[in-house]
Amino acid sequence: MSFNVMRLRGFAVGCFAVALVVQPLAVLAQDLIAVSSITGGSSVFVFRNTAKAAKRFIVSTKPTRTKAQRTETVKKIKKQFETLAKITPRRPKAAVVDPKTPISKALPPAQGSIRFAGVGEFYLDKGDIDLALAAFRDALELDENNSLAKTGYSEALVAKGNQYLDKDQAREAKGMYMEALKFDSRNAAAYFGLAEAYTELDEIGEAIANYEKAIEGDKELTEIFVPLGILYYQNNQMDKADETLTKAVAINPNVAEAQFFLGLVRSNQGRNEEALAAFTKAKTLDPNNADAFFNAGESLVKLKQLELAIPEYEKATQLKPNHFDAWFSLGEVYFTLGNYPKAIIAYEAASKIKNTDWEVFSGLAESYRLTSNIGKAEANYRLATLFLTRMPNYDEKKVAEFDSKIGLMQGQQCDLFQQRNIACNWQNVIDALQRAADRTKDPIDYVNLGWAYFMAGHREAENKNLPVARPFLEKAIPALKTAVAAGPPAEDFALQNLASVYIDLGDNKAAIDTLNNLIKKKPDLDFARYALGVAYFKSNDFVNAEKWFRASIDKDPKNVTYFMALGNALISRKDGKGLRALIDRLRPIDAVAADELDKKRQLFRM
Repeated sequence: MSFNVMRLRGFAVGCFAVALVVQPLAVLAQDLIAVSSITGGSSVFVFRNTAKAAKRFIVSTKPTRTKAQRTETVKKIKKQFETLAKITPRRPKAAVVDPKTPISKALPPAQGSIRFAGVGEFYLDKGDIDLALAAFRDALELDENNSLAKTGYSEALVAKGNQYLDKDQAREAKGMYMEALKFDSRNAAAYFGLAEAYTELDEIGEAIANYEKAIEGDKELTEIFVPLGILYYQNNQMDKADETLTKAVAINPNVAEAQFFLGLVRSNQGRNEEALAAFTKAKTLDPNNADAFFNAGESLVKLKQLELAIPEYEKATQLKPNHFDAWFSLGEVYFTLGNYPKAIIAYEAASKIKNTDWEVFSGLAESYRLTSNIGKAEANYRLATLFLTRMPNYDEKKVAEFDSKIGLMQGQQCDLFQQRNIACNWQNVIDALQRAADRTKDPIDYVNLGWAYFMAGHREAENKNLPVARPFLEKAIPALKTAVAAGPPAEDFALQNLASVYIDLGDNKAAIDTLNNLIKKKPDLDFARYALGVAYFKSNDFVNAEKWFRASIDKDPKNVTYFMALGNALISRKDGKGLRALIDRLRPIDAVAADELDKKRQLFRM
């Protein structure tokens, strides 16, 4: 887990001017830049880098065939079946009989049945399905064992089922196909028709079973491979989908639908180069298929070719302006590339298509935060929280993360207001961070809760209004101690905030202990070195004050604040030689400051 640490004011010690006057030794400490002036910028808010760590590879809907594609599939299978039947008849047929031919009533039932079966074949050839069905029924009434009438009737029932299927009457079609199989259990056309009816009814398992029976009964019906492979994919049977669609593409590589779904299978298998090749072929064969462009973009993202994915997503949104997943993924890519303004445009478009998706609002919130639009960031974190908590079994840690960032946004706004001397209600910030800590009991959330209490009291402490500041500052201590007790990494952040609290409370001993502990862990922290020097100075331990002010200068040898603080410590130690050397060292950096320090040296006759 990685963390980002935010210092709200971005304080750098050297940015504060030094105002010096000649004063008695008793008030030398007032010449130090007050640590309270830097603690606000040195306190830290910590949040985990979890919100947009990786591209989401779960689209909102699984691709399916359109009605037009399914209709085209039925036509292809029928055409192949009829072509094959002309070469090798799929059933024996009664001799065709023109219905105008008189049929003697004196014929024995078996012979009359054969004649009526012939009439049925006549009407089948003409495409008059209802009359064909009537003739075959008459034949079966005369002789229920007439096998030619049975298979002919079965074929006529399939034809009637196809008519129903063309009219989107899948249930009626299903009844026809099932009736057809009663009269000819080997009728492959009935099985593939039934499979299509089950597909329309979204009964995928039954559809697969009937396609399998169709291909088992007639292995030359290779047009079945495409719809069957697609159904395997939709049913998460990836190995079978792979095998079946690979066969389909080998037979005819120029079927856009087969290439597209083979690409989906390859993507599911993690074979991203092959997936991209299949989607590219599908785009060429069907340049109006928005999903082919979208999934090509997905493959490019998985191959870490983010810039190349952008035009694919954009084309998908042009072809299908309400393509939620394409807009969302476009936002994700722009976010990952650091182009937050364009990420915002894409996320906003996605949010208009689906205005209840918490991940979209999370992306918007993060993008607005990173473009310093605090108000919109907070609003979108709230929307992300709202829609996430409406989901069953939602992730409490994710909600806590949003609470934490809501608190951060409110805190940033308060900090900006206070810099302009505008009142702000820090209690709202505290409440948001308290919710996060209550949800997770995570030490990092206690660091942030302590930060909120500290910041609520800090400005009052800075303005010497300790009675108002103290209740907030004191409430920060138990939260921060909880984080310290948990150990790293929370401990390091908590110590920094805790030191800031003690400094504002004027508890020099506690500040010294905390800062010494902090320096052991973070020896390069500018704030800690300087603050420790000030705390020792205020405790009249001028030896250690000098030590830490010198350590501050060693790390930042042009920081005038550090020079002035060290000068005060040397005056307190009555070290005139050291003071003169310090003034000589300061003069090339800031002559005015050096002159001011020299006036103090003369005042104290050093």
